[in-house]
Amino acid sequence: MHARRADLLLCLVVVIALAVVVSSDQGRGGHVNPVAYLWAVGLGGLMLIRRSHPRLVLALTVLGFVSYHAVGFPSIGVAVPVAASLYSATEMGHVRAAVVAGLFALGVSTTYRVLAGQDPAFVLGYELVYHFALIAAVILLGHSVRNARRLRRRTDQVTRLLERQRAMDADARVQQDRFHLARELHDSIGHSLSIASLYTDIAREAGSDQTRREEALVLARSSIVESLAHLRRTVKVLREPGRDAGEDGPRVADLPSLLDGPAAAGYRVEVDVEHGVRESGAPPDVETVAFRVVQEAVTNTLRHSNGTRIDVRVASVPGGRLVVSVKDDGQVTGSTAAPRGHGLRGLCERVTGLGGIFDAGPAPGGWLVRAELPAGGGS
Repeated sequence: MHARRADLLLCLVVVIALAVVVSSDQGRGGHVNPVAYLWAVGLGGLMLIRRSHPRLVLALTVLGFVSYHAVGFPSIGVAVPVAASLYSATEMGHVRAAVVAGLFALGVSTTYRVLAGQDPAFVLGYELVYHFALIAAVILLGHSVRNARRLRRRTDQVTRLLERQRAMDADARVQQDRFHLARELHDSIGHSLSIASLYTDIAREAGSDQTRREEALVLARSSIVESLAHLRRTVKVLREPGRDAGEDGPRVADLPSLLDGPAAAGYRVEVDVEHGVRESGAPPDVETVAFRVVQEAVTNTLRHSNGTRIDVRVASVPGGRLVVSVKDDGQVTGSTAAPRGHGLRGLCERVTGLGGIFDAGPAPGGWLVRAELPAGGGS
């Protein structure tokens, strides 16, 4: 609507300006044919379609300009009738057509003035230079406006793309946080609840052994309390922006206590942490993932294995790598092998996210979970 009003206003300006120029010849004592005003109306009316048909408007303007002078009407110059159409054509990207049309109109106007008896020195020395400069300025203005509009459009596109990218990044961060939270809850609380479930089974099978049943229930309660403590730590991390969950995560030194539950439940447990690993340690994120590897492997053994022995080994290898392995002596059958894969996907993501290697599968005499981590930190 705004553009339509602007074109209508430009139409009126061109009509009025041309009418004034035509009338000025009568003011100098000449006779003006009323038909000349039709050209003023026609050239002005073309401004109403200058946006939709810029080249057509340019061609009709030049044609009208030439026919006006050919009929013998008073000279109206090139400023008013041609300038608007030149600007419109250039603004729409038709620079070459505007240049050709402008030079042609300038040549027609100059020739007409000289043939009409005007002073050649004045026409060639002043009006030619003036009108040439005017045409050049109009074309440059249209070209500048077009470039500015194009730049603004591209800037808007880039802004929209950046906003979309920021939204996608925010969604990705939220999704990553969700995955991280899901892994934390699965690894920590899942293990504690598995231990608690194991103890409740022991209590149920204790029969008349009151002491054994009470000990099992106490241990089950302890595991549940531990899971609640993990949950509180997770919530605390969520409530403190910028805090890394790895800062409060478990370490390799906590592995013996992790195996206390299975040992108390009757599993034969062996934990071998290389002396160099205990002394030098590893970055917090690496140690936390190493702990989670053992935790998930032990949890899967408690849930799905019929074995009675769990061997845990943590050692360093050349190249600054930390190797964690967990093996049980459970029998691998079609019914037990499939469930072991549950939950290991998140663990694999943890390990590979640090630039490590993860593998889990059958091994001679049982099931083996192995992870190789960069002891120099995550990538």
